[in-house]
Parts: sequence; structure tokens; C-alpha cells
Amino acid sequence: MTITEPHNTEELKAALEQLKSHISRIQHDLNNPLSVVSGNVELLKELAIALNVYADVEDPLEDMGAALDKLTEQVDRLMVIRSMLSNLSEKL
Repeated sequence: MTITEPHNTEELKAALEQLKSHISRIQHDLNNPLSVVSGNVELLKELAIALNVYADVEDPLEDMGAALDKLTEQVDRLMVIRSMLSNLSEKL
């Protein structure tokens, strides 16, 4: 991606659309692996409970869950930024 200074409103709108597209791709690329990891953490919790070893692995599993929550919040913030760019583009 080459960044150049837009010289008119149409160029600015095009640049905003390109940025929104990149943000959408990043969000999609992050959501899929986050969903996989989240599902696997839940599976590990259930297995640990079933095998009566949850107390041994509770802290690491909780740490993974907290890290996933933080990453999910960051992905959600990307959507807020994308929405802000859409609003800005509409005002031009």
C-alpha cells in the first residue's frame, strides 16, 4: 500500500475506502483464529473438569481466556474505527 497525500475530496474518499477495506480484512483475519483458540480453551476447560485436573490448569486457562478477551476488544475497536471512517467519508 502506497500512501500519498490526497489532492481532492474524491481522492480522500478513495483513500478512506481503501483504509476501511484493509481494516475489514485485518478484522476478519484476526477473528477466525481467535474463534478457534477460544473454542479450544473452552474444550480444555471441559476436559480438565471431566478429568478432575481443573485445579491444576485453572490459572493458565484463565490467563488464556483473559488474553483472548483483550484481543477481542482490540478487534472490536477496529470496527469502531472503521465506522468512524465511514461517517467521515459520508460527510465529504
